[in-house]
Amino acid sequence: MKTASATRMMASALSIVSYVLLTHGHPVEGVSINLVVQGLLVPFALQTGAYDMVTVSGVFGVINLQTLISHLQ
Repeated sequence: MKTASATRMMASALSIVSYVLLTHGHPVEGVSINLVVQGLLVPFALQTGAYDMVTVSGVFGVINLQTLISHLQ
């Protein structure tokens, strides 16, 4: 199995964990994990040429960072 595929599968699992945390009132933990998820998706997207996915991960990453900063202030 290629490393990019393994990171994609890990990102998928962590995405569920992130969603559960976010919906159960743990925004800092949920957003932090989701930030990691977006980073894990990028190698797979680059390998497969899914540059739109890289862009979406970047947008979600910025949103996650803004949310994380606002909750930590």
